[in-house]
Amino acid sequence: MTVKETFKVMFFLSCVVTTFLLLFIGLQGVVFSQEISFDGWDLLKLISIAFASALPTLIFVGQEDASRLKTIVISSLHFVLTAGAVFGLQALYGYLDATNAFSIAVVFLVIYATAYTAIEIRAKKLADRLNERINAFHGAQNETHKD
Repeated sequence: MTVKETFKVMFFLSCVVTTFLLLFIGLQGVVFSQEISFDGWDLLKLISIAFASALPTLIFVGQEDASRLKTIVISSLHFVLTAGAVFGLQALYGYLDATNAFSIAVVFLVIYATAYTAIEIRAKKLADRLNERINAFHGAQNETHKD
């Protein structure tokens, strides 16, 4: 992945994570009939958590030709760095304590899996479009050489 592509993915991930954070907080308020109030600082904290969760994506720069093992190691490292950034900021902001650690971990896993799946689907669609173009080019090239 190039640096430009990585920044696009980071922006996309930040938006996905912010949306899901707000969705889960809203659902928690509805399901448990809790009144939830935010001030400006709370919203900025959520956005900073979303941004920090996207930062580890930078380790994928230049890793297009990585072996399968290296890809697994880099993906695992990405997960650990992302979890560290998210849980570290939540602890710093006072959102993480012993009573809600499990629910925050579940929400983190759901958001991580959703974002990872969304990125993989986008990459597969792009690969399919590129393969269609390549096949069309080769088909046209083969037609011209049949004569």
